[in-house]
Amino acid sequence: MSSINSSYVWVTPSLPQGPLSRRYSEDSQFFGQYHIIWKKRPFVVLLVFVSCAVGALLRTILKESNIPIIVILCLFGILLGLLGYFIKEFSILTEYIAEIDPLLFLHMFTPVIIFTAAFEMDFYIFRKSFWQILLLSVPGFLLNCTLIGWLTYKINKYNWNWHVSMLFGIILSTTDPILSVASVKNIGLSKIVINLIKGESLFNDATTAIVFELYRDLVSDQHAEFAKEVVIKLVLKFFGSTIFGFLSSRIVIYWLSHVFNDGLTEVILSFSMTYLIFFIAEWIGMSGVISLTVLGILLDSVSFSPGVDEFIFRFWSMLTFLAHVMIFIIIGIVIAVKSFPYVTIRDLFYILTLYLALNLIRGLVVMLLSPLLSRLGYGFNWRWGAVIVWSGMRGTFTLNMALGISQSKDPGTAAMKNMILLHAGTASVMTLMINSTTVKKLVTTLGLCNITLPKRMAMYSAVQRIKEMEANAFSMLKLDRFLADANWTMTEEAIKIDYPYKFDIEEVSQIVRTLKCPDCNTEISYETTPQQIADILEEARLRLLTSQIASYQKQYHTGMLNQDAAQTLIGAAESYVDIRGKFMNIHEVKTYWESKGLLVSCKKLLSDWVYNVKDEKSKPSRNKILKLCHHIVFMDEFEYTSYIITLLNFIPIVMDFMTYLDETYLRELKICNYYFIGLYILEASLKALAMRRSYIFHHWNQFELVIIIVGLIDIMIINVFKPLHPTYNTIKTIRVFRIFRLIRVLRLLKLVIPKLIYLLEKQINKQLTFRYDIAKGYVQGEEDTKYLIEQISGHETISKEINKIMEKNKQDAMKELGLMQRDYPDIVTAVKTKQAVQTVLNTATETLKVLISSGIVDKNEGAKLQKMILKKKKNLGTLPTTIAPPTAEELLHNISWLENEKNQIEFIQKKARLLSYDYGDVICEEHEMPQGIHLIISGMTKLYGSSPYYGVDKDVYEHRYPTRMPYTDYLVSGAIIGELNCLTKQEMEYTVTCETAVQTCFISMEHLFEAFDKFLECPSLEYKIWLKLALDITIKTFKENLAYQDWSYKMCTKLPNVYVMDVPTHSKWDIYDGTMDDVILVHGSVQDCQQLQPYFAPCILPKTCHQVQEIRLWQLKDNPLVCQSYEGLKCSSTISYYTRNPGGSL
Repeated sequence: MSSINSSYVWVTPSLPQGPLSRRYSEDSQFFGQYHIIWKKRPFVVLLVFVSCAVGALLRTILKESNIPIIVILCLFGILLGLLGYFIKEFSILTEYIAEIDPLLFLHMFTPVIIFTAAFEMDFYIFRKSFWQILLLSVPGFLLNCTLIGWLTYKINKYNWNWHVSMLFGIILSTTDPILSVASVKNIGLSKIVINLIKGESLFNDATTAIVFELYRDLVSDQHAEFAKEVVIKLVLKFFGSTIFGFLSSRIVIYWLSHVFNDGLTEVILSFSMTYLIFFIAEWIGMSGVISLTVLGILLDSVSFSPGVDEFIFRFWSMLTFLAHVMIFIIIGIVIAVKSFPYVTIRDLFYILTLYLALNLIRGLVVMLLSPLLSRLGYGFNWRWGAVIVWSGMRGTFTLNMALGISQSKDPGTAAMKNMILLHAGTASVMTLMINSTTVKKLVTTLGLCNITLPKRMAMYSAVQRIKEMEANAFSMLKLDRFLADANWTMTEEAIKIDYPYKFDIEEVSQIVRTLKCPDCNTEISYETTPQQIADILEEARLRLLTSQIASYQKQYHTGMLNQDAAQTLIGAAESYVDIRGKFMNIHEVKTYWESKGLLVSCKKLLSDWVYNVKDEKSKPSRNKILKLCHHIVFMDEFEYTSYIITLLNFIPIVMDFMTYLDETYLRELKICNYYFIGLYILEASLKALAMRRSYIFHHWNQFELVIIIVGLIDIMIINVFKPLHPTYNTIKTIRVFRIFRLIRVLRLLKLVIPKLIYLLEKQINKQLTFRYDIAKGYVQGEEDTKYLIEQISGHETISKEINKIMEKNKQDAMKELGLMQRDYPDIVTAVKTKQAVQTVLNTATETLKVLISSGIVDKNEGAKLQKMILKKKKNLGTLPTTIAPPTAEELLHNISWLENEKNQIEFIQKKARLLSYDYGDVICEEHEMPQGIHLIISGMTKLYGSSPYYGVDKDVYEHRYPTRMPYTDYLVSGAIIGELNCLTKQEMEYTVTCETAVQTCFISMEHLFEAFDKFLECPSLEYKIWLKLALDITIKTFKENLAYQDWSYKMCTKLPNVYVMDVPTHSKWDIYDGTMDDVILVHGSVQDCQQLQPYFAPCILPKTCHQVQEIRLWQLKDNPLVCQSYEGLKCSSTISYYTRNPGGSL
């Protein structure tokens, strides 16, 4: 019995023959008198699922405890094996399990363990620490197994020889990549150390499999070609496996890229390809472990469709857990059945001695390698070494090789083989029972997962925010009529969230002390030491990188980033984690897309060689003969005839290189050569007569002349050397010129080069699209993270510093985007078009989800609609890679406040003027009155000056933001300059300069206000401009104040019910009257009539405010936020409402 999948049959004794024997035989298939309970059942299947159920039960009971489940499962397996000694029927099953084929064991469980471990690794950390991992897993492993083998040989009392001791050392030197990190990956230990442990285990397993096989062959199967065989195996297993894994990853990634939003297919693909690649690699003599390691490292969550990644991780985590459940139960049974008969009291002493030796030797090896490790990758220290030593858990590979030894036919006693199995199993159990349960304490003691004060402060801020939201929800629920009689005292007690870390409020005072200004009662914070500020800044930097990665993943999931760009940005962000004080910036991100210009140079070179007679057609001569030549040459048939002649010439050229044919048809081939040279000369003559002087300036014509000259020299050499006595030099010269005949075939490149240019152009466009996607994704990431800075930093000084850095990085990226739009407008337009389509389709998907969840649309109907939307998304790949940028007229039609208004567009077209500016020209300056609005048609402009005041008095604004940063932005085609200033007739707050040559569509203020007076029908033109500006300000305000919420879909649902109202002077205005969801002050300043609390644009008015009025001068004097009085202050306030119904009714 060599396969665990074979059906299980109970063995029955022979029976007497006769009529009764048949009945007895039938009855013996059942338990009892009745034919109900069968004896003949596949109990192996029952054992598998009982094992899974036991694993699930233990996981449920012991989830919060520190007891290793795997150890209990191994003991459960030993218990099952021991039952076989007392229950005869049960022994048949356990003995059957104990004879499991080691090769089947390897192919069943190893692919799951290896792929899961590699898939969870961080590629960029692995890349930097590769040499450290290699040093630990190859020289470190060899040293480790040699020392264990030597120690076993010296002190064991089993009389094992050197070869058996070395095999034993190899078996016990390998570690499990999943179990080794299971106890440390969620306790705050550095990802670098975790990846070192996991990477060492993965490569350790690969090295173990190779060394074990080679050493066993060395001991038992030497032959004359053994050395050659070893070299071939090493090349196949190390280099061949790596190449095979890389090619397999390319195939899998390509396949996944063509599976569109089908999570089930992607999961099945990842599962099946893992086993196929492992099987094929092992089958053809390579290392399946190395191939799967390369595959898993090169795949990541972004390799799969958006939303599938979480399911993929859960799927492989489940398989890994089930694999370990089955491995340790099976090994427990095998040890109980095979090894226990040979166990003595003395073996218990050896088990303990071996466990201590394994850890001491591993520690010695790491200590010896530490000088080299400290000079590679991320460096190394003794605390890392201690954790790496103690986390070396033995597992799958140790048990598999021991199982292989116990069932091998190699020379050796059964006692020796089963003792190896016993010690391998007990070593695995003891490392899990002792090391796994104490490694967390070791890490904590060494201070490798200490929660620093900045981390505790960040956690404190998070808990405070959660408590604040709980308090808001608690207050709102009290107004619910269905919950009015709830026990609110018990509820309040039940929702309390304790702070997870020990926190002393005095620690906060060491970093931030708050005082209050005696004049204005505002809080003033200052820091005590630069080192404390540096620590908080570093912690904030790491959290910002995490937020940026989350933004890139979100952009990928929504389809705004393609797979390559998302992987690049995520990898770039992860590479900054270990560089203290370094923020991600666009100048270094550029290195990921910058090419050396090879494709562009190739395209330019090939474009110079393109020959198209139609494009180069010149005026024919008046001479009849030359005119006839011109007519012939510029016919399509002439070109086709030229290609046919070249193809026909290829046949005798090939025959010239075949000795037998060359000697047989020497005269015929010679005549053919003359004939084709004559045709080439005729072709060149006709072209020269047709094109006259321009003939010689074309590259293809020059090339054809070279072919003719070489052909004539070839003929001359053959005829000159023919009468002479053939010598070696003569024959060599003739053969060289025969080789030159092959260049005639290159004439066919005239057909191929246009195709090559097309492919190169397509690849160049793809690279440029990738470049724009990265820059755009980076800018969006900076935008998303910007609104989280205050929550992440937790300190005013840190917040200002980070804001300054990120604003500069964002502006640099915006400039890069503008330059790309200037240089490649058609590509950028295509990318923007795809992103616009993707965004709208995402909104359609979200709307459909809401309709299905609310029961408005049936699930079957929803599935049909979802299929239609997915088809539209899939068709995005068919959109052209280049789209012509919109013209001035098209841009006018695209303006939101002119859309679909034919009369208004025609009026603006008549009044507008096209203006052109050169690089460095100033379009408008700060503090000057606006002359009109500019719609940018092409080029890029830079805005710099002060931040927009939004109608708030300048002195008040500067008092509220005394340290605000200078305002800088870049605008490209489609953007409008000066809308708000023209509407309010206020001076410009920024200067606009041209970064490139710029063309704008200018609409003067005179003509703009003339349009306002002319188009007064509701909604008026002026109102639509205000509405557009109000929406822009509202979205920005929501993002700043509610950064943790996704407002994209909410804005789409609220858009139809948005309107803008003015707060009249000298009057009060009611808000939140039951018809409004949100009220946003977008321009000016107002005051709460009840609480006298002032609000300045832009801000979200709280729902406790029910009536507002314009702020008066005398009110500002008494305002505690203003330190001095102002005269002549007048504000007009504009409020944007989100309502349930603009008409006022519900």
